[in-house]
Amino acid sequence: MIKNILFDLDGTITNSYEGIVNAVKFSLDKINFKYDESKLISFIGPPLKDSYMNLGFSEEESKDRIEDFRDYYFRKGMKEMHLYEGIVETIQKLHDTGYKIYLATSKVESSAKKILSDNNLLKYFSYAAGATMDQSRVEKEDVIAYLIDKTGIKPEESIMVGDRLHDIEGAKLNNIKAIAAGYGFGNEDEYENAVFIANKPSDVYEYVINQNDR
Repeated sequence: MIKNILFDLDGTITNSYEGIVNAVKFSLDKINFKYDESKLISFIGPPLKDSYMNLGFSEEESKDRIEDFRDYYFRKGMKEMHLYEGIVETIQKLHDTGYKIYLATSKVESSAKKILSDNNLLKYFSYAAGATMDQSRVEKEDVIAYLIDKTGIKPEESIMVGDRLHDIEGAKLNNIKAIAAGYGFGNEDEYENAVFIANKPSDVYEYVINQNDR
């Protein structure tokens, strides 16, 4: 029986394309790095270090780019987003039905909590787990493991909702099933190990309710 719902943030609760891409562009423009803007969507969801290294930066160089990313993001980028249509109602209904709601994101934890708070959503979450500023906890597998350790939730009573491969694989590595947020930034190839693809936020509620009615 499902009792706990773990939500990703970017691409699942928030459409953060504008803020994240603008922050990436700021960090790359600062060093006159040439890039294909259409490929910067890959930065939404995965740990920043991984995304910068995929552009050819070393681990050490990625740290500098992340600092510049955060410079823009904390000043402007956090506000350059909007909630997906229906996500507030979905989270509220799940909460009011008695499910425990959690956040598991590779975004810095303090930033994630502020975004939830600014959008009047934090009150629905029993716990919000995210990345550390020093990147010591950033992979989704580690964030979920941290959440389990902090809350004591049982993996077999939990399900993850996320739009990217690392959400689904991170959940799997913690023995948690995953729903793919198909309305986010991933693609069907990333959803191979998901138990269900939600084409809109309300599909998450319907899936969970139907599973528990069986």
